[in-house]
Amino acid sequence: MLAKFSYRFLLVVLLFLITLPLSFAFSFELKPKEVIPGDVFSIAVHANKDITALPIAEFDGIKIDFYRDINARLIALVPVDIETKPKKYPVSVHYGDDKETKYVTIKPHSFQTKKITLPEEKVILRPEDLKRAEKETELMNNTLSQVTDRLWDGRFTAPTDTGISEPFGTKRIMNGKRTSVHRGIDYKGKTGTPVNAVNAGIVVLKEDLFFGGNTVVLDHGMGLFSVYMHLSEFRVEKGDAISKGQIIGLVGMSGRATGPHLHFGLKLQGVSVNPLSLFKLEL
Repeated sequence: MLAKFSYRFLLVVLLFLITLPLSFAFSFELKPKEVIPGDVFSIAVHANKDITALPIAEFDGIKIDFYRDINARLIALVPVDIETKPKKYPVSVHYGDDKETKYVTIKPHSFQTKKITLPEEKVILRPEDLKRAEKETELMNNTLSQVTDRLWDGRFTAPTDTGISEPFGTKRIMNGKRTSVHRGIDYKGKTGTPVNAVNAGIVVLKEDLFFGGNTVVLDHGMGLFSVYMHLSEFRVEKGDAISKGQIIGLVGMSGRATGPHLHFGLKLQGVSVNPLSLFKLEL
């Protein structure tokens, strides 16, 4: 009887060992596991077998590509739209013929509300201004739709060392009726304060825009862009390769600004995300 039991036990163990590589070809972790609408989180894949192809992740209907960092880690950056409803969402990773799923929690969050009173001519555009603004919106959308190879190097850093005057996600109520959501961060700064590139990239836009004034857009690759608005001066040209920390312009109040400051934004996979959440990630 004992011999028969031992035989069955060994058989179960062998079957487990045989199936182990198939069931655990890779594992992954989410950082952080809880976020708020507008945040970015990362996925790190740890492979237990050699697969030459890169994995693909899926979150909320979006497919996300991975990259290999200098330590050969497989990393993906995932944007959470500010309109995403709070709940648990599945995050699936496909690697070769295998698939694993974990869950990220989108927590409820109350963003600030700011009431602004402006002259009507600052709120309602003249036909010629509206036409210009629509043309520039199309230009910006085309610029931010490109997907290139990864250019950034390591962690992202703030564009200035000044304080924040208006955070990401602030709901603006203008003249008691018109509303908008602030999809960037406003940094304080006197005119002439240096503005630094948050990471390595290529200048894909250098324009004087109706709303943003003197604006620079850097392409960091893989659908990630940084946007710098209301500059008083440009310090780069379109097509320049920029290193992390390089001065790309100076703080100003060009465009539709009421005072000197830097409006800074990030777009990832076409989604406006909170820069502070990206700055916290170890990349």
